[in-house]
Amino acid sequence: MNNKQKYLFDLQGFLVVEDVLSDAQCDLATDKIKQRMKPMEKTPNGYASNGTWHSAANLWEVGDPFINLIDHPKVVDVLGEIIAPQLRCESSYSFVRYKDCPVFEMHGGNRGGRVNFRYDARNGQIFTGLTVVSYNLHDVAQQDGGFSCIPGSHKADFELTAEEREELFAFGGPLVQSVPAPRGAAVIFTETLAHGAGSWQRDDVPRYGLFYKYNDRAAIYHEQGSRRPSDAALAMMTDEQRCYFNTAWKAFGPDGRNRNDAPEFGEPATEAAG
Repeated sequence: MNNKQKYLFDLQGFLVVEDVLSDAQCDLATDKIKQRMKPMEKTPNGYASNGTWHSAANLWEVGDPFINLIDHPKVVDVLGEIIAPQLRCESSYSFVRYKDCPVFEMHGGNRGGRVNFRYDARNGQIFTGLTVVSYNLHDVAQQDGGFSCIPGSHKADFELTAEEREELFAFGGPLVQSVPAPRGAAVIFTETLAHGAGSWQRDDVPRYGLFYKYNDRAAIYHEQGSRRPSDAALAMMTDEQRCYFNTAWKAFGPDGRNRNDAPEFGEPATEAAG
């Protein structure tokens, strides 16, 4: 992660990294999402989907290209600088949205101090928690209704009332900006950032959104029972990739072992001095 990227991520709360996926990877990912996706009865906000929202979960179960994206060098180079050198991958999924679908309402936008939704930068180092990598499988222009956010909101320290959020987080308002990005790009953003997605406006192609979520090795946000890779998926991974699915460190382990310092995958942690 170079100095310009650090500046932009700290300023905006997101970073666009181009040329992460090849055209062949974009095509393969799209084809496999089509095979796996299922219609959603309701959107994440509880609106009736009416056939305009589909989803595909646990994409690493179908192998490449999704397995190879777990530790893509261009992505983990950034994540290791803003989260921690040791990372957990919490989920891999797709939302497929069609023209005039209900919006994905803005959420986040307050760093709040919790381990998953935190943001700080000091002495040249960024510290954040739950972070999303959103891959563009096709070009997304500003007017298309793709990823939207309020740049800089990841540093907000003040809570808003529901009425204030409705006013300030409105699509089409002065604060919410749509972020364009070309095919093959990765948009990396902290979940602390106020973000969402507008109504998709293209009728020539649905919005095939591909998302990976990462966290600090010591933290966990999503319930992992239904999101953890199966044994078959883990068998397709390298030793390094399997390390992204260790359970989170916790203060007390099983009886007779006070610390959860023996990971399921990879080498045990080095004993701390003192």
